[in-house]
Parts: sequence; structure tokens; C-alpha cells
Amino acid sequence: MNSICLNFRVHLPYYYKKYHFFDIGVNHDYYDTLRCESEVKRVSERCYLPANKLMMTLLERYPERFSFSLAISGTAVELLESYAPEVLESFKELVSTGRVELLATPYHHSLASLKSSDEFKCQINLHREKMKEVFGLNTTTFANTEMVYADYIGVILSELGFKGVLTEGAKHVLGWRSPNYVYSNPIAQNLKILFRNQSLSDDIALRFTNSYWTGYPLTAEKFADWIIRDPNHRSITLAMDYRVIGDYMDRSSGIFNFFEYFPEKIQKYTDFHFRTPNMIFSKMDSVSPVYIPHEISWFSAERDITAWIGNDLQKDFFKKLFSVEEAIKKSGDNRLITDWRRLQTVDNLYNMNMRWLNENYLGTSVSPYDVFVDNMNIFADIEIRMQQHKFLKMAAKRRRQSKEIAWG
Repeated sequence: MNSICLNFRVHLPYYYKKYHFFDIGVNHDYYDTLRCESEVKRVSERCYLPANKLMMTLLERYPERFSFSLAISGTAVELLESYAPEVLESFKELVSTGRVELLATPYHHSLASLKSSDEFKCQINLHREKMKEVFGLNTTTFANTEMVYADYIGVILSELGFKGVLTEGAKHVLGWRSPNYVYSNPIAQNLKILFRNQSLSDDIALRFTNSYWTGYPLTAEKFADWIIRDPNHRSITLAMDYRVIGDYMDRSSGIFNFFEYFPEKIQKYTDFHFRTPNMIFSKMDSVSPVYIPHEISWFSAERDITAWIGNDLQKDFFKKLFSVEEAIKKSGDNRLITDWRRLQTVDNLYNMNMRWLNENYLGTSVSPYDVFVDNMNIFADIEIRMQQHKFLKMAAKRRRQSKEIAWG
């Protein structure tokens, strides 16, 4: 059963205003709503609407052999609900075909899995509830934020009832083994693993528009030929950000034409079917367990977590965020808890990355230090709000006790 597992990540973050020291304790409005709206509409026009239209065309054109999966963050759903409901409707139409699988992921696109198993489970459950509410589907496969994974994360997922997980086919983990098979967690062996084919995925996601690349220009026929020539091609997982189609690479690059004709060329020359992870897990057994003692991800040459927790600014901010987890949750204030969770979004950590600072890799004039200061100022305000809740609860408790004493 030769399969291509095509997976797209759909994520939109909340953007923050410049938050000054003198705003702490005074101003609790952190979000740049105008930028949020502008970005959502821009990405929707360039990517989501035309890409969804293309995918619906492919689903209708190949009713027996084309399916794919989406990992949509909870924040993306919230922002689409607010600023582009027509896009959310188009996603619902895709899912209603029964051939688009929704993957579970942390609701706020966070790295809670690295710090707090309780918060990690909470965000997974929140996401599952949101997918059920919006799309009417239960999720059985998981894709962590930035495909971060390790053995201990797999154990948690198994406890939550997941059948399988998607992660990066990191070469230092797989060694001589091919990523194009189904594997399993060595501890919770009922949890199956699909590894992203790093080379083939990045040929599309990173190298498609690189005119210096030896494979340029990449056509659907050429890509299908590469797949045919690979002797280890039982199940090829291609995973990338959905914004590759139309946003990171605009229509003039040929990316829409590539995806339109890719299924045709695959089906003309091979016996491959496009299948969702759940379809593959139900048909294929694990060939062996794979030990992954340290965290891997699909980002950077190292395929690790240093892009988000690699320097002192990131580590300090990440540690402080989770130092107040218990107190935040005890407050019972839903808005406070939500603001704290939105601050966990991996984009905030990534914007403090200094690795590509000299190359202006982030495409912004704001330095990682400025991002760190703004985030810490917001965090300080959240701490003040948390302490206010604690004080009000204590005062209310003392008033109740005073009344009980007064009335005997």
C-alpha cells in the first residue's frame, strides 16, 4: 500500500502592541487588533481562500485517490472566526468531504510539552473540544507545535488515546532507516509514528523558488519521478506550512500549478494514493520502535528546539511563563488564563531568536531584546492581575469568616 501523506500546518498568532514599562498595572490591552485583522485578511486572500479552492478541486477530481490532513491551531480558528469567517467556512467545506483529517495540536501553538505535562494536556483537550465544536470531528492523530517530539511526549499522547503522531524525520534519529515507513514509540508501542520526509518536503517548502538549486525548476512530473526512483517509498509524509501555497511563495512562482498537477502525475506513473495519517495507521503496522530520547523538530539544520529556547532571553522568558502556572489557574479568571496562554505561543519565543539577527531573518526592525522587554512587561502585568485576584479572594474569605463569627 504505497501512500503519500500530505499534511499542512495552519497557524496564525496574535500580534502584540508595543507595551511599555509604564503600562504595567495600568493597561491590560496587549493586542494589536488592527495588525491581527490586516494579517488575517492578507494571508486569507493570498493563501487560504485560493488554496482551499484548489484543494476542493483536487478532492472532486480524484474522489478515490486524494486525501490530506490539516493541523489547525486554536488561535488560527479564533482569528478566522473574528476577521475572516468565509475562510473558516471554506475549511469546513473541505472537512465535510470526509477526506480531510484534522490533527490535534496544542491549542495556543505552544511548547508546553517541554515544560508542563498538565498544561500540555489542557491545551490538547481545549483543541479537541474546539475541533469538535467547529468541525464536528474527533481527532485521533497528533502533530505537536513545530513537530516537536520525544519519547516522553509520545507516552503522554498514548495516555490521551491518540493512535499516532507526525514528527520530523531527523537524520540523527533515524540513522540508516528510511522515514517512509510506519514506526512506533518504544515505551508506548501502541502509538504509531509517521516521520516527515525531510528532503522531499523541503524541496517544496524551502527550495521551490531557489533558482540556484540543482532541482530548479521543480515540476510535478519531475517530483513524481523522484518519488518513483526511491526504493523505500511505502509511505511518504510531506508536511509543510499551508502558507507555502500563495503567501511565502506567490502565484507567479508556479506553486499553485505544481499542487494542481502533482496528484495527476503521481497517479499516472505510480500506484500511490494520497492518504491521511489515520488511513495509513489503520492499514499499516509499525516496522520497529524508534528511540528518541531528546526533542526533535522540523526547524533549522539541527532539527532541535534551539530556535525557540536557545539563548538566555528565551530560556528566562520560558521559565518565568511556567513558574506561575499553578497560581494563574487557581485565579479562575478565564481572560487572565487566556492572556497567559497566548503569551506561550511559539512565535513570541522565535522573535527573541538572535541566531539570524545580522541577516534580518525575521524581516523586522524590532530587535530580539525589544521583543523580550515587551514580553516581560506583559508578563509583569499578568502577574499583577494574578496577585489582585489572590488578594480579592482572601478579602472575600475574611469577610465571610467575619460574618460567621458575628452571627455565631
